[in-house]
Amino acid sequence: MLLKDLPVFFLDLQTTGAKPGAADILEVAWSLSDKDEVHSVLSAQAEDRPVPRRILSLTGIAAEELESATPLPEIFERLYVDIQDRPAVIHFAQFEKPFLKAAFESLQRPEFPIICTHEIAKRLFPNLPARGIKGLAGYFGHASGEFKRGASHVEATKIIWQHLVKELEAKGIATFVDMQTWLSTEAPKKRTKYEYPMAKEKRLNLPKVPGVYRYVSQWGEILYVGKATSLHDRVNSYFRGQKGRDSFKLEMLTQAYDLIVTECRTPLESALLETDEIKKYNPRYNISLKAGERGLVFFSRDFTSMSPEQDDEHSIGPFSNALVFDSILKLNESLKSEDQTFNPEMFFEPLDAELLKSGFALFCERLGKSPDVFKSLRSIFAQGLIFVKNAPDEEELDEAEIEAEAADCDDDTGEEIEIELTAEDIADKFERHFRRAAHAYLRARRMTKLLNCDIEYSLSTKGKKFQLHLRGGHPTPEPTPQTRSTWSGHSVDTYDRMAVLLTELNKIRSKKGLVLINGFSQQ
Repeated sequence: MLLKDLPVFFLDLQTTGAKPGAADILEVAWSLSDKDEVHSVLSAQAEDRPVPRRILSLTGIAAEELESATPLPEIFERLYVDIQDRPAVIHFAQFEKPFLKAAFESLQRPEFPIICTHEIAKRLFPNLPARGIKGLAGYFGHASGEFKRGASHVEATKIIWQHLVKELEAKGIATFVDMQTWLSTEAPKKRTKYEYPMAKEKRLNLPKVPGVYRYVSQWGEILYVGKATSLHDRVNSYFRGQKGRDSFKLEMLTQAYDLIVTECRTPLESALLETDEIKKYNPRYNISLKAGERGLVFFSRDFTSMSPEQDDEHSIGPFSNALVFDSILKLNESLKSEDQTFNPEMFFEPLDAELLKSGFALFCERLGKSPDVFKSLRSIFAQGLIFVKNAPDEEELDEAEIEAEAADCDDDTGEEIEIELTAEDIADKFERHFRRAAHAYLRARRMTKLLNCDIEYSLSTKGKKFQLHLRGGHPTPEPTPQTRSTWSGHSVDTYDRMAVLLTELNKIRSKKGLVLINGFSQQ
């Protein structure tokens, strides 16, 4: 029978880890080659082997869904009724094979033949930058999406198989036996040089000017948006070298068939355009500056309450998450409590309360101040501003990184991570968190001033001068009367635009350029 007519089924397993024994099958998804329907069934987990939170996050499976999951023997019984005597087509079957072997043995089921599309692709496309399921499906023109669940993997594998069969036929490999013989005799070819689907001319002819570039797929999806000081140099840097390349970027480049660029006057303008374009297209391969489910946070003056909107009561902000002042607020609460017991969750991960207390005492001793001074939030911010003033060039921690730090302290395995910390370590932590709070506070004030302003800047002391006018957080072609700066009605889009603008202005100052805001030089 010809390969194109061969009845097969497409299979994907989602698991709780990398190896059977230490991990279990979490989801089984399959589809027949002559049917459109895709079956996806969650596998019931043993009570003493809960699914790690990291896996739930990666797959998008809600814990509640597992409450109605199906026992694995029942899933395989249904699977075998469906597939009859068909071989399985799996992408990168090297991962699934150990789990299937364990299932065959424990459930006493006969093994079925397995065709690995990754092994075929290695021989047919040795120089393709990426041959993972996302990259290969995109290369063949399949809009792959997020690929979190088994059903999406099955659909992509079906597309990949159909295209590989055509490539095999072109080589005279028309039947299942032909393919098996070819796979056993044709060794995987070593990569010599990456071959990209996008024509070289599209990137080699780019101008050496600032701008924004967008990688585009076969089906017109914007895969990635980036900014550049030199469009020619930045875009072509993606295609240089073989070793140590970012696999995430290689996967994207495997799907990129076209390029769209917009020239800008300066790197600052390209940075502003980039953040707006990322919000507009929500590219799959961008990580930073995506709106997602992010929102703004505003605090009351005494920091006892917060709101997603700025109002008369909540005027301090904006901030991109509620954790920005979490540590110093917990410190303040601890100091004002009757027994001054320190909150063990002061720095996100659980720490000994007495160690926190002794570390804070050492922190105060270094400053020559009494711990009682910091019962006032005003004093905490004042000390943080002193730290910032004494180290103005120190790189500040972005609010998103603070949120990530909190998430990193959440151990997916449920095992406790033993880290020996000293009072000196804790004192250092308090200094860092005081400084972060001050940075965040100053950053919010500076971004607010930028909402309505006129900026004149040059990239060097004697360089050409450029003008930028902002009203309500948006660039305008001409200056108009300024209004009172308020965040009312603004979203994370404006927040990111102002944050990017602030960063770019600081870059210009650091390189001895000129920045005038409303006619004045400001820090």
